[in-house]
Amino acid sequence: MLKRKYLWFILIIILVIVLSLYFIYNGKNKSSVQKEEEIEETEEDIVVQEAPVKIERGTVVGMKAGKKEWEIEADKISLAEDRKKTIFEKIKRAVIFKDNEPYLNIRLNKCIADMGSKSMELVGEVVIETKEGDILKGERFYWDSEEETLASLEPVELIVKENNIIADWLVSDVELNKLELQGNVKVTFIIE
Repeated sequence: MLKRKYLWFILIIILVIVLSLYFIYNGKNKSSVQKEEEIEETEEDIVVQEAPVKIERGTVVGMKAGKKEWEIEADKISLAEDRKKTIFEKIKRAVIFKDNEPYLNIRLNKCIADMGSKSMELVGEVVIETKEGDILKGERFYWDSEEETLASLEPVELIVKENNIIADWLVSDVELNKLELQGNVKVTFIIE
């Protein structure tokens, strides 16, 4: 009789241990599955704020009617998320061409080019120098490819030979000959 009590007691302990192991094992699998599902959901929620394509050091040429319109050499080139604009940073060289020949040499910090229209936004301490040596300075310019004009809605300075023109905004042709200046225009001529 005593042996039967011990036997039942041992069977009950074994049953409790087996059930405990079963529930512990199933609980771990469920929690790991939940963790994997949570990870998958989290991965879907992550939004990357980086450009989808980045290029280290390269040259990009804007073509118009089979001719070079502009060329930019930069250490960092990336496509914007909309994939329509190309962003150039750490620019080594930027040139706008006239009649397939380099005409405007540009120094700047950043350029945002619309690859569809070939228009560009020139940003950050922009210095534009013509083939003749005229210099145009400002913080932000817009190159309209279709009209072949430069425009700035921010203050600009134009140095032609030793003459100086300052204005709040400007629109000009590629040669810097046909100028429209407005807002606090100041012209300083040196007469010999």
